[in-house]
Amino acid sequence: MEAAKISNNELVANRWAKSLFELAGDEGLTREGVLDNLKDIVDTVNASSDLKALFVNPIVTVEEKQDIIEKVFGQSLPQTVKNFLMVLALRKRLGLLEDILEEYKKELNKCENIVRLKVTSAVELDDAKREDLKNRIIEKLAKNADINWDVDSSIIGGLIFNIDGTIVDDSIRTKLNNMSKRIMTR
Repeated sequence: MEAAKISNNELVANRWAKSLFELAGDEGLTREGVLDNLKDIVDTVNASSDLKALFVNPIVTVEEKQDIIEKVFGQSLPQTVKNFLMVLALRKRLGLLEDILEEYKKELNKCENIVRLKVTSAVELDDAKREDLKNRIIEKLAKNADINWDVDSSIIGGLIFNIDGTIVDDSIRTKLNNMSKRIMTR
């Protein structure tokens, strides 16, 4: 049940993100600029538990939510982004702002042919090894790569790649665990 709810939120957020993405391209705004606006909005909402609660409270009227949007964001946002927030309030979708931000990032990455991934190693990789690995990833995936590097000594050796939620685990720890399981089943 929970998985269906999450995928439904993602589906709805994706539709809203795509709509905003198209507006950004058509209205002369830069898509990166709109992404920055969305990040600022989410950061502002998350920084205030009162504001966050107001946005999702069904007792607060649409008009009150739109007044709050105008007071908090009115001067700092392009009209298109502010109108987008107003429509979200009207459609009772302000609670999806973080999901919309994530889906918008995905749309922008697709458009710019960028893959975001996390690479975990057992030890800190020096700049030369990182650059070599990044070049191999770009070549293999045929996309630009934005890599977040992480260190986890418990993997013993090897690498773990998390590419948009798909995990490729080539760590020594996993290989040893798999070998242990095979031995135990014999």
